[in-house]
Formats: sequence, structure tokens, C-alpha cells
Amino acid sequence: MEGLFLQTVEGLGDSTFPGYAGEWWELLQAEKEDISHELIAAGPLFHDSVPVNESEPEDDAAEDLQWRQRNRLELRLRDLNDAQDRLIDGGYGVCIDCGKRISDRRLRVDPAASLCIACQQNADGELLRRAL
Repeated sequence: MEGLFLQTVEGLGDSTFPGYAGEWWELLQAEKEDISHELIAAGPLFHDSVPVNESEPEDDAAEDLQWRQRNRLELRLRDLNDAQDRLIDGGYGVCIDCGKRISDRRLRVDPAASLCIACQQNADGELLRRAL
């Protein structure tokens, strides 16, 4: 299995994505490693066996914050994995909604971006409308 993975990564040099695909891979991989270290350092999170009405409000707030932080890290890790998949498949740097190229500037800010600016603004607006 490891040999297949190495062959795939070595093939990134032939990617249709303009620029050096290996550089994008390394940026994505470095962030994945940082997030993985954060998740490991946080350790496993367990719900207390104390009934909800007996727990302290501060404990509930701290636990909620830990769960939210962990969820944020896990979602980012998934986004990074998806970006690496797109890089391998030749779809990296292309908006998954409209098919237009995502600007290099946007990718430098967020190498895992899967939407162009216009589609991201539409998605953010939709999330805001749902929240209200």
C-alpha cells in the first residue's frame, strides 16, 4: 500500500495544475501534521458519567468548548484530505460548484479551498440565511 501512495505522490509532478503540485502537497501535508499533533495532544474526550443536573455550569461550558475545538480541527483535517484528493485527481484549484479556476491568491491563503470567491460568498450567505 505504501508503494502505491508513493507512486501517486511522485506523479504529482505531472499534474495539470499550474505551478508545482508538490509544493501544494507539502503545504497541505504540513497543516495536516500540525492538526494531528493538536488532536493527539488534546487526548480523547469523554462525556462525564455525572448526570447533567449535577454537573457544574463551568464544567459544561469547558467541555462544550473542547468538543467544538475538536470538531473544528477534525473538519479542517477532512478539508485538507479532500484537497489532497483533488490534487491527485487533477481537480485541485478548480471550484467544485462552478468549475472555474480558484485564484492562486485564494489558495495561498487557504490551500484547502474548494470554492472560488463568488461561490464561497454564496455558500456563506446561504448559511447565514439558514441561521436566521
